[in-house]
Amino acid sequence: MKVALGGTFNVIHKGHELLFETAFTVGDEVEVGLTSDEFAKSIKSVPVAPYFQRKAALAKFLERYGKPFNIVMISDMKGTASTSESIDAIVASPETKKNADEINELRRRNGLKPLKIFQIKEVKADDTKLISSSRIVMGEIDKEGRLLRPLKVAVGSTNKVQVDAVRNIFTQAIGLVEVVSADPGQNVEKQPREKRTIEGAIARAKKALDSANADFGVGVEAGLFYNAVLNKHIDIQYCAIMDSSGKMTVGHGPGFEYPPEVVRAVLEGDTVGDTMSRITEIEDIGHKMGSIGYLSDGLIDRTSLTEIAVLMALIPRIRKELYEKLV
Repeated sequence: MKVALGGTFNVIHKGHELLFETAFTVGDEVEVGLTSDEFAKSIKSVPVAPYFQRKAALAKFLERYGKPFNIVMISDMKGTASTSESIDAIVASPETKKNADEINELRRRNGLKPLKIFQIKEVKADDTKLISSSRIVMGEIDKEGRLLRPLKVAVGSTNKVQVDAVRNIFTQAIGLVEVVSADPGQNVEKQPREKRTIEGAIARAKKALDSANADFGVGVEAGLFYNAVLNKHIDIQYCAIMDSSGKMTVGHGPGFEYPPEVVRAVLEGDTVGDTMSRITEIEDIGHKMGSIGYLSDGLIDRTSLTEIAVLMALIPRIRKELYEKLV
């Protein structure tokens, strides 16, 4: 089977490697359409190496696969795939799948058999944006998708405890990060309960991401949840993480029971922080050890409790290969 694919291939990166690995795995022979200099300049906003320089680098790269291949110059998005009688299949990425469909439509009109389309999954950089040659040329990422700057993480809170907890976990899980505090605004409840707790965490994450122009927005919110089995209210802290592509992951920390006086006060409209500060005579307890620090007699503080929620929300990102849907 002869397989086709095309591109500018200005800088061969991790995404291109998946394209070629797929093509040479399913095909016995591969035809690569390489954009002409004029066509490349019309579709790219960054400097592009001359055609023959790109062709030489591409040919050297493709030799590793040990199968026949040929490189042809193309001057439009359809290339030779829409008219060739010798090509049987085409490999496309999610962003070029539409072009592959249009090629097949042209083939049908011309009385040619439609090509079998092999679509690879998206290949993203550390900031969850797609890896591209343009981003590499601009110095944003390297060929493997690693950022050449710290990841910017915005926390939807001015509470230092939450900011520190997010910094601690992101640094361990991801590496070099810049964590900033973002004011969540006036639309966040002081003491949410039940599903509004989760909605509050999500709202904080979205607001932080947008207002700080960050790679990740993080929202943390705690609230009382009624457990019908226990006939009691359990305090659970939720964390929502949204990235610049719009993907959201959510997790929560351990649950625990507040003293009856605190639960009654919250159900009547007061906040946990104000009530616990009054009971313990510790001003702004939520910005210090937290209620959990006092109730556990120092065995765990609010920073540690928040870290667990943040880590749980990060799990699908740490083991993303198990969670991301393969196309």
